[in-house]
Amino acid sequence: MPTEALYGIFTRRALDNFMISGLRIDWEFIKTLAQIKKAAALANNELDLLDDELCEAIGRAADEVISGRHEDEFPLDVFQAGAGTPWNMNMNEVLANRANQILGAALGEYHPVHPNDHVNMAQSSNDVIPNAIRITALNLSDELMERLNVLVEALGEKASEFEDVRKSSRTHTQDAVPISLGREFRAYASAMANDAKRLEASRAELRSIFLGGTAVGTGINTHPDYSVRALRHLRDSTGLDLNLAGDFVEKTQFESDFLGFMDALAVVSVDLVKICNDLMLLSSGPRTGLGEISLPGVEPGSSIMPGKVNPSILECVNMVCFQVMGSRAAVENAAKFGILDLNVYTPVIAFNLFNSLKWLSNALHALTEKAITGLEVNRQATDYYFDYSNAVATLLSPVIGYKRAAELAMEALRRGVKVRDLVVEKGLLSGEQIDELIEHSCQPNLHIVRKIIEKREKER
Repeated sequence: MPTEALYGIFTRRALDNFMISGLRIDWEFIKTLAQIKKAAALANNELDLLDDELCEAIGRAADEVISGRHEDEFPLDVFQAGAGTPWNMNMNEVLANRANQILGAALGEYHPVHPNDHVNMAQSSNDVIPNAIRITALNLSDELMERLNVLVEALGEKASEFEDVRKSSRTHTQDAVPISLGREFRAYASAMANDAKRLEASRAELRSIFLGGTAVGTGINTHPDYSVRALRHLRDSTGLDLNLAGDFVEKTQFESDFLGFMDALAVVSVDLVKICNDLMLLSSGPRTGLGEISLPGVEPGSSIMPGKVNPSILECVNMVCFQVMGSRAAVENAAKFGILDLNVYTPVIAFNLFNSLKWLSNALHALTEKAITGLEVNRQATDYYFDYSNAVATLLSPVIGYKRAAELAMEALRRGVKVRDLVVEKGLLSGEQIDELIEHSCQPNLHIVRKIIEKREKER
C-alpha cells in the first residue's frame, strides 16, 4: 500500500485483480457516490445510529470528494467485480481514512471511523451502485436534452427557410411526388422532438431509487425509517426530484429502467443516422450526385484528391450512433443475465450508459453547429429535378387519369422533355392550368384539383 493513500487494501486488491482496460468511470459517478455516503451518514445520525462527531467527519470527507478533490484515490478499472463492490469499497475506504485524518487519527487503522461499520452503515453495494448510476445518468443527460432541443430548433429554422423550395420527393430512391425542402426538414425536426419526449419519459423512470434495500431489497440491517430520511438528504444535495421505488426487491433484481433509457438513446441514434444519410445523399456530388444541398466544408476531404470536401461531420455522427446502438446491446445483455436475486452487471451498464450520454451529446452539438446551421440549398438543382421528374405526372392523375398520366411520364422520359410542356403540347391542360396545379403541388389541396377539373370540363 502507498503510505499516503486514502484508499485501502480492498481497493489495492481490486487494482491487482482487474487490470483490464485502463479506463476509469466518469467522475460524476464518483461525486454521486460521495453524495449517497453523506446522505446515509446524515440519516443514520438522525436515527441515533451514528454519533455526531463521526457523522460530521464523514460528511466533511464526502464534501471534499464532491468538490473534486482526491481524484487520484479512485483508480479502479470500469471492468471489475460484479455489482460494483470495488467502487463502493473504494469510496468507503477513502472516506473512512480521510475522516480519521480529520479527527487526528492515523491512516489505515480505521479507528474511530471504519469503512464498513460507519461509512457503509445501512448500505450494500447492491443498492448503492445502481442508485448512483441512476442519479449520474440523470445529471449527465441534462446536457444531452439541451443539445437535442437545440438541434430541433435549428432544424425548424431550416424548415422555415426552405419552405418555398420545390423539389421532387423520392420513394424507393425513385422520383415520387412534389414536396418542399422545408417540409422534409420539418419532418426531421418533428422526429427529433418526438425522440426528446421519449427520452424525457425514460428519464422519469430513473428517478425511482431504493436506498435502504441493501443486499437483496429486503432492507436487512437498516432502520425502518432509513430510506425516507436518506432520500430526503439525497434530494437536497442533488437537487433532483427523486422518489422511492415501489418494490425494492424488484429494483435489486431487474435493470429494466436502464435498458429502457438505452432504448431511448438508441432511437435517437437510429433517427440521427437516417437524417445524416439523407443529408449525405442530398449533398452528394457536387457535380455527379444530387447536389440539392451543400454542407459547410470543415476540412479537406482527401489526401489524394484535390478540392474534395467530404461530409465529415455526418460521418462522425453516424459512427457515434453506431457505438451507442452497440452499447445498447451490451446493456441488454447485462440486464437479462441478472440471475436470481441480484443483477451483478451494473459496472458495464454504467460504463456504456455514461459514455453513450457524453458521446451522443457531443455529436449532437457538432451536427448542429458544424452541419445544420450552415447548410444551404442549391435551387438550380432542386428546380431542375422538380421540373424534369415524374412528380408532375402524379399531380395530373386526378385530372386526366392514371393511365394517361403514366403514358405522359414515360413519353417525357423518352424524349427528355418536361411533363409540364408535354401536357400543354398535347392540349390536355392550358399552360395557366398546369402552372396553377404545380404552384400548389408541394402543399396539395384537393379543392384546387377539383377547380381545375371543373374549369377544364366547362372549356370542353
